[in-house]
This record gives sequence, C-alpha cells and structure tokens, in this order.
Amino acid sequence: MNVFDVGIIGGGVIGQGIAYELSKAGLKTAVFESGEIGGKATSAAAGMLGAHSENEKRDIFFELCLESRNLYPSLAKELLEQSGVDIELVQEGMYRLAFTEEEGRSLQSLADENELEWHSRENVLANEPHVSEDIAGALWLKHDGQVKGSSVCHAYAKGARKYGASIFEQCPVFDVIKEGKAYKLVTSQGVFICGKVVVSSGVWSGFFFEKLGLRNPMKPVKGECLAIKPKKLVINKTVFYEHCYIVPKKDGTVIIGATSYENDWDTHPTVKGVSELMIKVQKIMPEIGSEPVVSAWSSLRPQTADGWPYFAEHPEHEGIFFATGHYRNGILLAPITSLIVKDMILKTNQYERYVHSFSLNRLLSDAKGR
Repeated sequence: MNVFDVGIIGGGVIGQGIAYELSKAGLKTAVFESGEIGGKATSAAAGMLGAHSENEKRDIFFELCLESRNLYPSLAKELLEQSGVDIELVQEGMYRLAFTEEEGRSLQSLADENELEWHSRENVLANEPHVSEDIAGALWLKHDGQVKGSSVCHAYAKGARKYGASIFEQCPVFDVIKEGKAYKLVTSQGVFICGKVVVSSGVWSGFFFEKLGLRNPMKPVKGECLAIKPKKLVINKTVFYEHCYIVPKKDGTVIIGATSYENDWDTHPTVKGVSELMIKVQKIMPEIGSEPVVSAWSSLRPQTADGWPYFAEHPEHEGIFFATGHYRNGILLAPITSLIVKDMILKTNQYERYVHSFSLNRLLSDAKGR
C-alpha cells in the first residue's frame, strides 16, 4: 500500500534535501515531482553561495544564509560518500565590483576582518586580468562560493534513495485531502497516504496554499541566463556588479545571469533578455564579447512579498508544512531548509528562532491588513 510517514510535494533541490534529511532520520519518505528531478529552477541556477551578495542588512535572513553557506563544506563530503556525486563546491570567494569612487567608498565601509576585504583596482586586475580597467576596486567576499545546483539536487536524491526514500517523477499532485490523522495525496500515479506533507514546489507552491485555504503568497520572477565556453579568457572567481554575475564552472563553462521579470510565467529565454545580459556583462568584462555562446535558458524564481522564504506548519491543518519562497536562494538555502523542516517534523526545536522568523504569521498579518 502507498503509505508514507512524510510526502514531499516538489522534487527540486529543496524537496530532495528535505527527503534526504528525513529518510536519514528514519522516516519513510516519498517525493512527488511533476516533471523530472531538479528540472525547473534548480537546474537553471548558477549555484552561487552568496550569503553576502544577497544581503545588505545583517538581519535574521543574513544569518540564515550564512549558516546555510557554512554547512556546504561538510555536506559536500557527506554527499560524495553517500551518493558518489561531486557537487563541485568552489570556495574561491567572489568579487563585488565598484565602478565609481562613491561605490568604492560604500563597499570599503563594509569590509571586516573575517568575511569581506577591500581590494584595490590593481589588486583586482592582478587576480582577474580580464575585468574592466574602468573599475575603482572590488569587495572580496572571501568565503562565498558556488556549487553545481543540479548536482546538489541529484546527490540529495541518490542519498535519500539509499536511506529508503521513494521518488516519483512525472507525478503531479492534484489534491491534498484530510484522511483521519493523515493526508491523502491524489496524484497522476494514484493515491498515497502520508502522515505529514511538505509543500516545497517553488512558485507552484501557491496552488497548494490556495487548496489548503490560505492566500497565495507566491509570485513568479523570470530569470534568464546564458552560458559561454571561453577560448581565450581565464576567469578564476565569480564576479558581479549590480544584478549581473559571471560564474566560472569547473568544466570550463561560464554562466552569465540573470534578468529579472516579475509576474512573467513564460519559461523561454528572449532576445530582449539575452541582449540585456550581453550588454551588462561586457561592461564588467569587455573581452568576453568575442567568446562563443553555447546556450541560453530561463526559469521561474518563487518570490514572496518580503523576499523571505516560509518555513512553517499550516495554522489549521496539523502535519502540513511549507518550505518554499526561496527566490534566488534555493541552492544556497537548501542545507539549512532541510534541517529546519526535519526539526519541525521531529519537534526537536533546534531551529526555533528561524521557524519563528520565517513563519506564516507574515502572510496572515498581511492578509488582515488588506
């Protein structure tokens, strides 16, 4: 019979990470993915672990990002041992460029002894000689790094299966129905009974918010990227300016991203979007304009009203949990999200401050104010 302790709706990096941690803890776990494992936003991500690149404020969200980033070195080793998959962790740091003296002064003010270090124009060009000579300098984000997002997802999935998890691909969930103390998941592959349910299906999580009597807080933000395979340029570190980044991968590919179009459900890259990226990236690295483009793609990021994710149990339906709304930070936040959800389900209260800060109270308060 199709009975599980926990059913996870969504098989991207968040869902697979949760499945890994829960099955490792001994729970009989199932993942229901409407397409292929990691086939949507996860596979489209550049894989940046940018705790600092995503945050100006030093608030609870920054702490969440930092803690999750710091889990990756040990996680990379664990997943390699459990799954045989190398998640391609790179810890070369990132350069956040300044092009004006004012931008330079602003970035210098952020420098500290541990995480952030100001580099002069000459220092940056010595390390990354193909960066524009027009820069004023850069802030080196020493410990921010990158991984291959799809590899993280598949490593989690293989590890979860090793611990006994079942993963159903091409298996959309149509309904979640209360069945005694459990829940009935109606899917394209039949009916499954799950003691608890986790909704972690990115921007499509909104469907389940509404199904379960809550306002849909999710908004799609289309992001487009392109990849080049440089024949001449050697790029060592991730480099970014404003919302354009250059991410060198281990296989020699360089990912350039990303556009940002709110409330756009279209998943095809456009001439407009790719052209926008090409203009921006040549300001950062003029010589990159002569390198061959090998591919372009787009995906939908799940954004919430305040840009923060939700880690929460449904206020009226005990045993239904949400872990969604990660926006641009799904890869970065996958390790900590997986542990937080395990914490909520097992009631160990190790991450109570995050559960409190990223609860559905934000959504409910917003609804009352409307």
